[in-house]
Amino acid sequence: MTLLRATITLSAIAVSQSLSFGAEIGSVRKRPVSDYSALRDMPLFSPNRAAPVAFVAPEPEPVVTQPEPEPEPPPPAAAPDWQLVGIVRSEKVNSATFTTSADMAAFTLRTGESRESWTLKEVGQFEVKLDGAGGRASLRFSDQVSGEQMLPPELTGTSGEGG
Repeated sequence: MTLLRATITLSAIAVSQSLSFGAEIGSVRKRPVSDYSALRDMPLFSPNRAAPVAFVAPEPEPVVTQPEPEPEPPPPAAAPDWQLVGIVRSEKVNSATFTTSADMAAFTLRTGESRESWTLKEVGQFEVKLDGAGGRASLRFSDQVSGEQMLPPELTGTSGEGG
């Protein structure tokens, strides 16, 4: 009986060792991808066991575009309907005083200030330069005399008294 037990034990050990064959390789997840290159190169379920053809994107055709025509330059900006009536130039302040045909009151702009989308950019001796949405405008003193000319009282013939 002891002999029978020893035989069964030895055969059980031999069977368990044969079942554990390949255990040293590790699980499928732990094996390197290179172990499966034969499956990729000669797929099991492909009729001719040939590797699939690698996809290669075709070369794109050159796109020929016509150059866009140059846009027409915008028409020159109409200067604002202002009349330049005064200029102040100093080291600290450069400003210009204007009147409009719509307003009787004058208004003054310093360099960099804006009105009606026009910005005073430069104050010269006899002219100013304004920048607006449509471009640059330049205003000079008017050659026309507006209103009455102011003369000293001795030249007008009146003494300033009523009579």
